[in-house]
Amino acid sequence: MRSWSPAVAVLAAALPFAAQAAAAAPAPGGQLQRSTAVGVSAREFRLTPYRTRVPAGEVRFNLTNFGEDAHDLVVRSASGRVVGRSAEVRAGSRTVLRVRLRRGSFRLSCDVADHARRGMRATLKAVR
Repeated sequence: MRSWSPAVAVLAAALPFAAQAAAAAPAPGGQLQRSTAVGVSAREFRLTPYRTRVPAGEVRFNLTNFGEDAHDLVVRSASGRVVGRSAEVRAGSRTVLRVRLRRGSFRLSCDVADHARRGMRATLKAVR
């Protein structure tokens, strides 16, 4: 039976706190700034965010491609301006897109080929 050294035990106990600290970075003025995680599932021909309302600020989109084709994630403001775009993700892969959102509505879509037209789109609201 293997016994763990005290240093390994301390490191293992500290990991959850290190991840939490990484998510909360100090902003100018000393306030903590947190990012909000939003899982997004992509498959032919659906784009499904696991949340449709988030606090305004930094949003971390975790895009997972459950489909057979490559997909991407594009975030547009209500006026149509692109505020974030991920790289294309192969089938079975994932990527992270970080975007700072102000209050308002945003359109999420897959811009690969005609995927958005075929239904790969969703709406997200950033609220105060």
